[in-house]
Amino acid sequence: MKSTIERLEHSLADIFIACDNDRNVDYSYGGTRMVSPEVENSEAQEVCISLMRDESAFKNYLINAALRQGVVDSYRNRLPAGFLNSKVGGARCVIKPKSPETFSILTDPLHPQWEDSISPIFKEIGNFLNQTGGKIKLTPDFGRFAGLADTLNQFTPHSLGIRCEEGGCGGKSSYAATGVIAAVEAVGIPEGKNNPVTLIGSVGAMGSDVLEYFLKEEYPNLAVCDLAYDDSTKGIASPKGAIKLASRYKAFTVECLERGGAIVATTVGQELENSLWETIPSGTILLLAHNMAIPAGDAGIKLMQRIQQQGIFALPGQVLTLGGALTSRIEWFWRHSNAGIPFDKPLAHEVVRAVVRFLVGEIKERSATSGVTPYEATLDYARTEGSTSKII
Repeated sequence: MKSTIERLEHSLADIFIACDNDRNVDYSYGGTRMVSPEVENSEAQEVCISLMRDESAFKNYLINAALRQGVVDSYRNRLPAGFLNSKVGGARCVIKPKSPETFSILTDPLHPQWEDSISPIFKEIGNFLNQTGGKIKLTPDFGRFAGLADTLNQFTPHSLGIRCEEGGCGGKSSYAATGVIAAVEAVGIPEGKNNPVTLIGSVGAMGSDVLEYFLKEEYPNLAVCDLAYDDSTKGIASPKGAIKLASRYKAFTVECLERGGAIVATTVGQELENSLWETIPSGTILLLAHNMAIPAGDAGIKLMQRIQQQGIFALPGQVLTLGGALTSRIEWFWRHSNAGIPFDKPLAHEVVRAVVRFLVGEIKERSATSGVTPYEATLDYARTEGSTSKII
C-alpha cells in the first residue's frame, strides 16, 4: 500500500499531511509537528512521511496487534463500542510557517497574535480532514499549549486529545508516562532497585511524571539529567533524593551513560547516535522513551545490533510511548458511543499499562528466542501482527 502526502497552502504556512493510505483500517492517525521556516519544503515533506511511517504507523500497528490478541478484553464492559475490534493506520501533519514572525508567534500561546495566527491554519487543516470523511485524524501537539486540540476541534470533529469536559482525554503526556512506567516494571527494574537508575530529561511533561514515580518508590540511587529544552529549565535544582548530572543537547553525556544499571531517556530524540554509547556497562537496561531515539532503517538496526553485542538491553521508543496514541483511540470511540459521559481516565491508564506490559513481554520473548535485538523484534511484531499495509 503506497503512502500519500498532501500539501495545503495558506498565506501563513505550508501544511503537509501524510497518510499510509490503508483502506483496511478504520482511520489513520498521528500527531502534528512544526518546523522552522528555514527548512526546505522537500525536507519538511520527508520529515512528515518519516514521522508518519516510523512513529504513528509503527505505534498504531503495535496497538492493533495487542487488541487482536485480546489483551484488554477483560475491560470489554467498560470500553466504548467499536474499540476492541479497531484497526488504525498512520498519519502525520507538519506545519511550516512562511515567516520567522509567524513561527515565533506559534511557539508562544501568550502572544497577542497567537489566536489570529493559529485559527486560520487550523481551519485549513480542519477543512481537509472533513473532506477525507474522517479517514485521517490528527492530534495537534506541538508547542507549549495544551488546548491545541480544542482549537482544531472548532473546525473538525477529527481532532483527538480534546478536553475531558467535551468527552475527550485531554492532554496525552500522562498516558505516555504510564506506558513508560509499565515498561520499567515489565523489564524488571524494580527487582534491581538498589542499582543505579538514571532519568534523562526529567523536567519534560512526560519525564516529570516518570520522575515522580521513581521518587515515590524511593529508588535509593537515582540520578537525573535535565536537557535544556529552553531557558526555562536552566538552573532547576535537582529533586530531593536524586543526584543531578550534567546534560548536553542532542547527546547523552558519559557521566550519565557510565552509571549503567537502568537508564530511562524521555528526551528530544537523536541523542544515542551522537553519544559515546560504548561507555555503557554490560548488563544495563536502556529505555529510549522517545519515538525518534533510534535512527530509522538499516542505520538504526546496525546501531542496536552493536549495542546488544555490548550486553545492553535497549527498548525503542515506539513501544514505550504509545500511551498517547492508544488513549486517543479510546477517546474517538468514547465520544461516539458514550456521548455526554465523562471520559474514563483511570480506565485509559489501565488499558495503557496492560498493552505496554504485554508488548514488552512479546518483544523480550521474540528477541531472546531469535537472537535479534529488541528493536528488530518490535519492528517484526508490528509488521507481522498489526500491519495491513506493510509500510514499516
